[in-house]
Amino acid sequence: MKFFLLVAFTALAFAADDDRRGKRLIATSDTSKVWLTPLEISDLESRSIGFVDATNGDWDKLAAFKTLREEVLHLTAKTFPSGPGYKAVVGAAIAKISTGDLKALLTEFVTKFATRYKNSAQGAQSCGWIYNQVKKLVTRPDVKLTVRQFKHSWGQYSVIARVEPAGRAAASQDIVIASAHQDSINRKNNQQAPGADDDGSGTITILQSLKILLATKEWVPVRPVEFHWYSAEETGLQGSADVVKAYASQKVDVYAQMQQDMTGWVAPGKPPVVSFMDDNTDPGLTAFLESLVNEYLAIPATHDKCGYGCSDHASWNRAGYPASMPFETNVRDLNPNIHSTRDSLATIDYNHIAEFTKLTVSYIVELTQGLR
Repeated sequence: MKFFLLVAFTALAFAADDDRRGKRLIATSDTSKVWLTPLEISDLESRSIGFVDATNGDWDKLAAFKTLREEVLHLTAKTFPSGPGYKAVVGAAIAKISTGDLKALLTEFVTKFATRYKNSAQGAQSCGWIYNQVKKLVTRPDVKLTVRQFKHSWGQYSVIARVEPAGRAAASQDIVIASAHQDSINRKNNQQAPGADDDGSGTITILQSLKILLATKEWVPVRPVEFHWYSAEETGLQGSADVVKAYASQKVDVYAQMQQDMTGWVAPGKPPVVSFMDDNTDPGLTAFLESLVNEYLAIPATHDKCGYGCSDHASWNRAGYPASMPFETNVRDLNPNIHSTRDSLATIDYNHIAEFTKLTVSYIVELTQGLR
């Protein structure tokens, strides 16, 4: 997770010299790109400057896909329900949410790996943990569960799980996506990057949501659902950009995408909230999600902005797909422990993760139980 503060990016212009060996082309806005060393990129992180890695051209390709979708293919914009419509099914599912289960799963994930940095040996193993967690899930005869590894040019792959109707045709082929990023980072030492909140909490939120939905016989999806765990979000949305580029190039139809990046922090002395990011997101999808918060959650919704490249929803939005980003707190109350060894299990509020699990479950049920 990365946030943009109003600081002078021009101070880094010294890095844009002719020697690009070992450097990456980093964008902090659509008009600001500069070649930076790993140390200089770390400096961006330390100053909370949001960025994306534009080195291989994928970031620009995503914008071109959006233009293609809008101006050439003339694809119809997605519309969303005005509010909840499947309260009984959602109720049956969220009744299964347990803070004990969330704690056990997050504890295993965080303690098993000292770091989940994309280029580390443990980072390459941590994605395998997620993959195996999904592989061993027990499915039902009326739904089909598959999981695959989406390989990148670095060691850590992204994980994509798909649930779709079995034995019957889907009423619609446009996909509903719930996503998180699985990698972690430490500005000072990437070998020690526990990432309990950023983004272990989001990783477990969507994993437990998948488990709960498979165990809820009342949920009978009529369109496919995918759960994405992205690699390399912390180094400039590299994993999600790879995935979105592949989906856009294959003309995959996506109904909605929701990113769960950090769901386990409540600032001391502040009331818990779901803060919807209003930049690089779809207003109609956000309004629908807010209606779910009002109906199913015990905490209120607020609105904020997180800036350029702050999380993987920005990759989907850039390519023209409806994207959303509910966040654990208002930006002014941002967790001060992230990107350090202090982002530990001791800081996690499992009741807060449970609320975001309710949101994930209700989002999927309400958009897949029927076509409205």
